[in-house]
Amino acid sequence: MNETIKHILARRSIRKYRSIPVEEEKISTIVECGQYAPSAMNRQPWHFTVITNRKVLDRISEENRKVLLQSTDERARSRAAEPGFDSFRGAPAAVIVSGDSEASFAAADCANAVENMAIAACSLGLGSCYIASFKIAMEKPEGAFLLRELGIPKGYRPLYALTLGYSDETLGERAPRRENTVTFIR
Repeated sequence: MNETIKHILARRSIRKYRSIPVEEEKISTIVECGQYAPSAMNRQPWHFTVITNRKVLDRISEENRKVLLQSTDERARSRAAEPGFDSFRGAPAAVIVSGDSEASFAAADCANAVENMAIAACSLGLGSCYIASFKIAMEKPEGAFLLRELGIPKGYRPLYALTLGYSDETLGERAPRRENTVTFIR
């Protein structure tokens, strides 16, 4: 089996990280892999915001917690009330991928970029988790200040993020893939 396929099959979502910072060279390589993802008509409708300052990630988490505590969803309120609530699961770094609001396929294109980055992270010995729940506060008018602070360009909206770090969890056996999800037409 070739190395690319090994990493695709090995990649797992990591939700607990060691506090070791991620090397800037690795982060740059990971982001470059995101920039080389396929996009509709090669529009490349993305903007990458790399955050390695844990205080910034904590601030975003706190703003999300405030929104969730006001939710009508009991499960969301309960999750936000947990001690140590963290949208980024303790990761020392995250890359937010925002999409151009005018691009018809920005969501798919940005998803491609995040997946490329997740596979690249795995190949470099890093754990990652592909998330979308980090943006709850940013979607509210009162959270617009976060967009400005993060340098997200006007006309772009945060879609996904990838947490990055060195794993601090032991993963169990991988869940089997669901059956009957492939149809071949011959």
